[in-house]
Amino acid sequence: MWTERNNTHGIVLVAACCLAIGSTSGATAQGASASPAQITAMKSEYRRPAPRPIENKALVDLGRHLFWDSRISASGNSACVGCHFPYLGWAVTDQRSRNDSGKPTSRRAQPLIGAGYIAAPVGWDGRSASLEAQAKSSIATGSMSMRETDTPVKVEVIEERIRNIAEYRAMFHAALPNAPIDLDSIVKAIATYERTIEPGIAPFDRWIEGDESAISESAKRGFVLFNADANCFVCHGSWRFTDDKFHDIGTTTTDLGRGRELKNDEDMQFAFKTPTLRSVALRPPYMHNGSSIDLYEAVKHYEKPGIGRPSRSPLLVQISLTEQQRLDLVAFLQTLTGIPEGETQPQLPGKN
Repeated sequence: MWTERNNTHGIVLVAACCLAIGSTSGATAQGASASPAQITAMKSEYRRPAPRPIENKALVDLGRHLFWDSRISASGNSACVGCHFPYLGWAVTDQRSRNDSGKPTSRRAQPLIGAGYIAAPVGWDGRSASLEAQAKSSIATGSMSMRETDTPVKVEVIEERIRNIAEYRAMFHAALPNAPIDLDSIVKAIATYERTIEPGIAPFDRWIEGDESAISESAKRGFVLFNADANCFVCHGSWRFTDDKFHDIGTTTTDLGRGRELKNDEDMQFAFKTPTLRSVALRPPYMHNGSSIDLYEAVKHYEKPGIGRPSRSPLLVQISLTEQQRLDLVAFLQTLTGIPEGETQPQLPGKN
């Protein structure tokens, strides 16, 4: 089943959503195909923009160092990068991330790749209004706070650690000349740096720009499936492959996700923010709880499509894929990995 798509002012996504919501018999992905003109039209929707401009390089450089520095955690052993490894698509491959107390958290860390484009609120359940708010809560009361021990460390102790490092004092003065060196300034710098995390150029991007040899024929078939009968693009559209919205895709019976924040909104129970698929192949397992061990299992999840309940997203429709089509979708997803992805650790102030 193929329909011509018009991307003007997002009409394509609205039309697709209406199609999915109105479906009663479920879609099938048998024999999905498209003409060269249709593929060209689809490809135009995934052309990436120029990188976001950097307005305060000194602030970005400060944030880069703090992001990698474990001294901003209560224990002095955990850094932001510990849950957002650059070479893993700015995420982790653990089923659960670990907090500053050494205990597993309730969810995996969401990838920070393309963080500058993430629409608020932030996080799997949207509990943070911004990247600054997320970093502040993590340091003050969250995963970097040692809150689960008998010896929690006050935020003032962390602030003093940073103030006592002469190189950091100079960096703060250059980046924020009139601001105190406190938690607010620390998280402002970290969030500013996070917004510069651009996905690396992927084989898919080269194909979008006209290099037909950049991806395999299997991946090209997967791209058509992704944008047609498999219905993936409804939540994972645009060059970042996310709608930045919250959906219950039927992966859990215990974690309420966005429902923890919006207790009276039935649609948001068990709903989680759609993660970007950029460099997704680098960071198995998948879903907020790591319930899909690899991309193949993640694709199969959407055939079911998840636990049935009132909150389950109406965008999930029954599909039937052949084995080759599953492999084609996986091949396509593997083309989204940036080459290279991430960066190396900077030399941290006050450390040899």
